[in-house]
Amino acid sequence: MKFKLTSIVFISLISIAVGAAGKSAYINPAKIMENAPQAKNAAQTLKNEFSAREQKLREMAQQINSMEQNYKKDNAIMSDEQRKKAEEEIIQLKRQFQFDQQTLNEDVKKRRNQLIQEVQRLISGVIRNYGSSNGYDFIFTEGVAYASDSVNITEEILKELQK
Repeated sequence: MKFKLTSIVFISLISIAVGAAGKSAYINPAKIMENAPQAKNAAQTLKNEFSAREQKLREMAQQINSMEQNYKKDNAIMSDEQRKKAEEEIIQLKRQFQFDQQTLNEDVKKRRNQLIQEVQRLISGVIRNYGSSNGYDFIFTEGVAYASDSVNITEEILKELQK
């Protein structure tokens, strides 16, 4: 009798736990960030904002390369003063290049993080709205060891982001 009562209580608790779990789904956040139009727009914005500075750096690199080639070609016929002046110009330009490159990298990283945060906030809102309007109790992203395709709503979220 005690065994039956314990079994009934145990089965009741399991059914309550299963019922409490509710409707759940899984999304692939990497796929959403890769395919969301907002993420693509953010990448294009980043490219547009920094393309001029990147072009200037490419031109500066070409100038340094040209100066170094000229120096190698002409240093045998240069006076000590001309050689020293050419070396100093190359060194100064290389320092400026490194500084500008580092500054650009930092600016790009900062702006990329800002854009990613904006996109993630937007995506998070879309996921919350989708979950709420479709009766989901849980929508999981990262840290899921396994999710069957039947609970994967990544494509549905991407469709919502297209709107």
